[in-house]
Amino acid sequence: MRVGIMRTVIASMVLALSAGVALADPIDTDNIVAAVTGDFNKDGLQDLALLVRGDGDMDLRFFLQDKDGLYLKPAGAALGKVWGTAQPDGVVGQEPELKALPNGSLQVITRNGAIGRDRWNQTLTLAYRNTDFIVAGFTYSHYDTLDEANNGDCDLNVLTGKGVANVPDGKGGSQKIAVAVAPQFIPFKDWPDDGGMKACHIGG
Repeated sequence: MRVGIMRTVIASMVLALSAGVALADPIDTDNIVAAVTGDFNKDGLQDLALLVRGDGDMDLRFFLQDKDGLYLKPAGAALGKVWGTAQPDGVVGQEPELKALPNGSLQVITRNGAIGRDRWNQTLTLAYRNTDFIVAGFTYSHYDTLDEANNGDCDLNVLTGKGVANVPDGKGGSQKIAVAVAPQFIPFKDWPDDGGMKACHIGG
């Protein structure tokens, strides 16, 4: 992250605290992995998402710009919900990312491109609804480094339950299938680790 952006992030958090909006627990700025801004609640103001190293997996913390003051106020957290490592002595190829989309959605990207046979990339698209950040989309791709036929991908709209997947056809190739499951409205903090996998016919 550029120095200017980090200074802006820290300054905004200081303003929030000085305005009397205290966090339930403090954030060690040394543990901030990523920060993105976007208009998540679509009120014309810039909001903030922080990815922070936790005790195990990483925490994702949300802040919304106050309409009446120039400060950010805490808007929830998903503790220990982002898998990966991003630190000087960490494993290269397992770094999570955040991406703010023009439509106000937020993408949480995780991957394993380094360890074991099972290599994968996952993107969860979050949308702000009813005072919470919910999982609106699930995108996943995977491949086996020792078995070229064992690969696939899936793109699922969680809110509608509709999507499409490429799965092994049992003949060394792949086939495209439609995905149709019950629509779900799940806050990211409650999203299961294997969420979307069964619907997309991934794994056992």
